[in-house]
Amino acid sequence: METLTARAAKDLRTRLAIQEAAIALCLDQGFAATSTKAIADRAGVSERTLFRTFGTKAAIFWYDAFLSRVVRALVAAPDPVAALTKAVRTAVDTITSAQWALELGRRSVIVREPDLIATGTQELNTGAAQIATILTPPLASPAQAFDLVLFARFAVAGMGAVPIHADTTPAAWGAELERVVHKAAHGALERS
Repeated sequence: METLTARAAKDLRTRLAIQEAAIALCLDQGFAATSTKAIADRAGVSERTLFRTFGTKAAIFWYDAFLSRVVRALVAAPDPVAALTKAVRTAVDTITSAQWALELGRRSVIVREPDLIATGTQELNTGAAQIATILTPPLASPAQAFDLVLFARFAVAGMGAVPIHADTTPAAWGAELERVVHKAAHGALERS
């Protein structure tokens, strides 16, 4: 388990307070009707802190702590599918109940807001680029590097498409995410 510095722990508490406030307000009022001032007030921070932490109101929802944990757990290996599957499993196996509740809330807001869905592409591409960078061997050919970029993008997009409901368990969600990783590598229409 990672040990956080005092500053990193404070930053994490701030990030969580903002996300929890935004989720609660947006589930109640809708994304468009929820102001950043209301989010900041409920989180107990200034609007300036909110924008320093996330940049935009949409970024509050598109910061994907789960995808960040997948990236941190990912270790380069000769088999990129096995490596990404292992990282997904590690991220799922270590998710806390508080992190799971945040994931459920975050996704609940996103699926209700078509405009919010459209803004997430950049965040997802960033995560996919990080995954591709880790998985790409130093002496990879341009074709191999391109294939790994496609694999990472397909996997991340697929992970975002896996539905979560209030009764979904992390284990069931994780099994679907692992299935998505394999489909990203072998094609969505291939027989499993």
